[in-house]
Amino acid sequence: MNIRPASALRTEYNELAATSRATGQPIYITRNGEGDTVLMDLAAYIRREEELDRREAVLAHRAMVLNAELGRLNGEATYTPAQVRDLVRQNLSSRQRRKNG
Repeated sequence: MNIRPASALRTEYNELAATSRATGQPIYITRNGEGDTVLMDLAAYIRREEELDRREAVLAHRAMVLNAELGRLNGEATYTPAQVRDLVRQNLSSRQRRKNG
């Protein structure tokens, strides 16, 4: 873990940026001995954000599946694959009609 004081941003910015790009790791900036900011290579930041988005999508899907299973266990209506296919087609058709005006 690379931890540097805020004064290093003024005096060693080019070195810090090069280190961050080379390692792909963030550099933690402190002010008065306390964590303040993180300096991170843009490409590494974008990769991290994309990974977080993927993880959020997986968690949302898992939550949806768990909610459906809880509903099934609580006696809510269930659908056959054919019924789901028909519902999806109806939904897509209505969206297409709204889109086309």
